Amino acid sequence: MAIFDSEGNMKFILEEIKKADTFYNLFKKEFSELININIQEFYPDILPGKEIDELLEAYAVAILNATESVIDKDRNYPMYRLEEELGTMNRLTLRLSKLEENNDFREAVHLNAKELMVKHFSAIYDLSSTGFRLLEKNAKLYNWEFASNFESIFETR
Repeated sequence: MAIFDSEGNMKFILEEIKKADTFYNLFKKEFSELININIQEFYPDILPGKEIDELLEAYAVAILNATESVIDKDRNYPMYRLEEELGTMNRLTLRLSKLEENNDFREAVHLNAKELMVKHFSAIYDLSSTGFRLLEKNAKLYNWEFASNFESIFETR
């Protein structure tokens, strides 16, 4: 028990938390800046504001969490569990794709989100093919959620 209570271990833990916070904040900032470029390109009349900033932060956090989750699952889950989850995500994203028409804004945002995922998570290169497809489906799901929420805000203005 003394090992966990030592000052050195607490200092190490706090330093690791600070590193993680720095990484998360950098990712969220870069993510918001990049997606804001898409917003200005496709919706030049939309001015930045609190609602959009909150949507972008929620989207960035969802992408962070999904990426970390899929990387962890790919490393630790048996293949049948990954394949089961991929099957579920395939059915879900197929239903969602039927609800939307071909949308250049959504696709541009999705591509930029994936670009940042690859830039900030080198472990993506080590994913199995199933893990990689699962990550893509998760990214697509959160893209759909963000774009739907964004478009509902845009339509009310």
